[in-house]
Amino acid sequence: MTVPAEVRTFRWMPLDHQRHAIPGDTLARDTPVTTLCGHVTVMPDHEPTKGEWLWWTCAACYEKAKGYQHVALTSPR
Repeated sequence: MTVPAEVRTFRWMPLDHQRHAIPGDTLARDTPVTTLCGHVTVMPDHEPTKGEWLWWTCAACYEKAKGYQHVALTSPR
């Protein structure tokens, strides 16, 4: 799927015991990331577990993501 450059994208990612929205172009493991709510953290060094995907959704990210287009999560190679 190709998304026009002017469209802001995001992906959901379990980080720090919540599911946060991250910028859509962020995928590299162990790299710093700022979530849509402004939380600064580091991308996990592993594939998220099924349990991690069940963490509560960050309410601030949820609201902010309404102005973005969701893109599917793909694993870094």
